[in-house]
Amino acid sequence: MIPTQAGERFEVLDVVRGLALFGIISANMILYSLYIDLSDASKAALVTHSADRVLDYVELLLIEGKFYTIFSVLFGIGFSVVLSRGRAKGLNVYRFYARRAFFLFLIGLAHGILFWHDDILQAYAFCSALLLLFVDASDRTILSAAIVFLLAPIGIKLAGGIPVGALTSAQDALFARFGFTGAKEIDILTRGSVGQIMRFNFSKLFAQVRFLVTSGMLFKIYGCFLLGLYAGRHEVYKKVDMNGPMLKRVAIVGLAVGLPLNAVSAWVFDSGSWTEILSETFGILPLSAAYVAVWCLMWLNTTTRALLRHFAPVGRMALTNYVGQSVICTLLFYGTGLGLGGTMGPALYWPIGIAIFIVQVLASRAWLARFRFGALEWIWRMLTYGEWLPLTKSSQQLPLEV
Repeated sequence: MIPTQAGERFEVLDVVRGLALFGIISANMILYSLYIDLSDASKAALVTHSADRVLDYVELLLIEGKFYTIFSVLFGIGFSVVLSRGRAKGLNVYRFYARRAFFLFLIGLAHGILFWHDDILQAYAFCSALLLLFVDASDRTILSAAIVFLLAPIGIKLAGGIPVGALTSAQDALFARFGFTGAKEIDILTRGSVGQIMRFNFSKLFAQVRFLVTSGMLFKIYGCFLLGLYAGRHEVYKKVDMNGPMLKRVAIVGLAVGLPLNAVSAWVFDSGSWTEILSETFGILPLSAAYVAVWCLMWLNTTTRALLRHFAPVGRMALTNYVGQSVICTLLFYGTGLGLGGTMGPALYWPIGIAIFIVQVLASRAWLARFRFGALEWIWRMLTYGEWLPLTKSSQQLPLEV
């Protein structure tokens, strides 16, 4: 299984992935900055409070949930690409993809402990491994399963929730063992030592799993993976240039359905009500699809395509840049760096997030001018393939085996 070469890539996928990364950091800044952990009184005391309230609503309306949805569908498409290339050569894709998922999980675990406990890579690794169950499934089976998993939040609400006492007990035991009981998260992360922060991150991994399960997010990720598998199986990424009218319909319908529902969802966010559950479940996917459709329509225009191409390098290095966002932000907001967590709201942390992403766009372009893969992509691929792979473009290129 030779890695995908530059000539084999479909640039529009890299562009969409790069734009999704912008949404990822925009959504995660509320967590990185520890603004989410501030009390209402502390938020009201910020000089930017009035602007923060407006921007917080805008984030919930336009960003929250939409970009991990896009990223998850792209992950499923990537699985289908690996599957088709491997089968074309008669290779054992089960063993290969299981190794790929295993090493992604290890990268996510390291990311979660060393830097940021709200890591999503472990969930992606788990869900990607489960995609192997649908390798030989029919289109109808894949779509049916996708619908079931995407509707999981409704099922969880009807069932009265999912018991996750073991995860809660594990975190509580670790908190007691490390002396975190009763301590405020902001104090630990902004004033603690490197060792304390790592121990806290390890303990909070159980809370992250609990959230992913009880919120239904883990099931929604898997549902999006299945949608991506279906889309990749039909090679929709190869047909963007031929589907302008369909893209316009998706954009119009997605915006018409998604914006009102997300406006409602943002208004009742974190209430746990049926209004929130239903508006999120039926509103996020249409708006996410509308975003992608608009970007693809821009791709069909010569002028805007030139603009979108700037996002392709950052999309090609998505793993490196995702983890890089955590490294930079924890250095800014945690005690391992400047310790700015809990001191600002959206009016200040959003410009910081935008600046970080712009730096990543420029750095990714410069890096890929010299190297064949992003740094973590290179490590992940070598672990998966079990052999050394040349990194610099000056190295002898690998043949297009698959």
